[in-house]
Amino acid sequence: MEALIDLLKTDPNAANTFGALASAAVAFFALLLSIISVGISVWAIHSERKHNTLSVRPLAEITVADYEDCLRVKLRNHGIGPMLITAVSVCDNKSCKPSLVEWMPQLPRDHPWTNFASNTAGRALPPGGEIILLELVEHEGESGFASCRKLIREALATLTVHVEYTDIYNTLMPEHSKPLSWFGRHTA
Repeated sequence: MEALIDLLKTDPNAANTFGALASAAVAFFALLLSIISVGISVWAIHSERKHNTLSVRPLAEITVADYEDCLRVKLRNHGIGPMLITAVSVCDNKSCKPSLVEWMPQLPRDHPWTNFASNTAGRALPPGGEIILLELVEHEGESGFASCRKLIREALATLTVHVEYTDIYNTLMPEHSKPLSWFGRHTA
């Protein structure tokens, strides 16, 4: 080591050469470190974008209620982001219509529907939100509800509900379908 120091003290060309090599090595490592930093930044941005997309993902569920005093079909958003409904179709084995109420028979004695949604395409559903697609509830002291319930159960049992939706980034989510055959267990 002392010989190297003596050479650098006595020969100016060797000192300049050694200095130039040291500068080149420092520049090379600085460039390498910069490339690694850019790679880490690109990876971090990609990961953050993926996380942001997944953190606002909606999750559709069609729920059914079949009680003695209530029949209901709801569309719920169990995800953590808004659900933008692009289409709802209700189909039997032959054709499709845009809502459940269009498949329903005329109720006896002009019994009114408790609630229904006729067209849900284009609506937004917040996380934890729901849309009642069809609901019929028996009111206290009401007569003839059993015949209404039977008609509706028979009509619902043959149908399947299909929901197409996107997230807020307009990413098409997998279609969610639910057959309403659950209502047919009382019709036999």
